Amino acid sequence: MTSDLDWARFHRAFGDDPGVLPDGEVLGSAEHDWDAVFAMLNRSGWRLTTSDGHSPLPPNRQGVAELESFAVWPVDGVRVNFFPGPDAVIFDFDLRELVNQATVDGIAQVMRKLAITLHRDVVIRDEGSNGAPVIRYTPATDQFSLS
Repeated sequence: MTSDLDWARFHRAFGDDPGVLPDGEVLGSAEHDWDAVFAMLNRSGWRLTTSDGHSPLPPNRQGVAELESFAVWPVDGVRVNFFPGPDAVIFDFDLRELVNQATVDGIAQVMRKLAITLHRDVVIRDEGSNGAPVIRYTPATDQFSLS
């Protein structure tokens, strides 16, 4: 599935020295949203593992130990790390893994599925930044925007 998130524009949006692990967030999400995320990911068909190597994911957040993370591979070679916690649905990924359009499409699929599942915008910011998003997906318009 090809997204409308162009690899060349994606690469330029992060600049020449972007940091390695940009931060993703579902805006306005909270702890209670994790169960819907787990259900969506378990239906996704993507490879999934918890930080202690368990697969598949448990059916909901209660099955994940405190501070445990889990990983999703939407396409071969791209790992998206999720960090279930009390504040928001957050994730990161390694920019070095995004080497072509297919790998960017994998990240776009994750953003789109999260946004549609939770009916909220999904943003990606530079690593450790609380500033303006580099990328935003808005489910109401089915659009990606780049800074």
